[in-house]
Amino acid sequence: MAEASTILIAVGDGVLADSLRFSLELEGYAVELCDEYSLHRAIGAGEPKACLVLDQDVFTRMEGRFQGFVVPVILMVECQTRLMLARAQAAGITKVVEKPILGGVLFEAIKTAMKDAPTPGHGLRAHK
Repeated sequence: MAEASTILIAVGDGVLADSLRFSLELEGYAVELCDEYSLHRAIGAGEPKACLVLDQDVFTRMEGRFQGFVVPVILMVECQTRLMLARAQAAGITKVVEKPILGGVLFEAIKTAMKDAPTPGHGLRAHK
């Protein structure tokens, strides 16, 4: 079982968000759901976050409103096009995974992001 660390999930689809929360909680993680409107508060509130799992729809609506680095970010996309990968890289996204998420791809991305996380004060930070 993984060590409990808070993972933020910002996914527009409520069913997918609940499914991700359930799976991650089974792995021993604390999970906090948020949307693009509460993401700014969630990143800065309470204990430091282990990482953010962001879906393509939320990323697209918030694109251009990210600055600096605070937490590692895993972006879930429908299709990994060169344009999407370039946009993700420009925004400081740590890892891009393609939906549907099969096997342990997301868990491995989270473990890697947390292990390779930059020092405190680095990672994705949303503009207020």
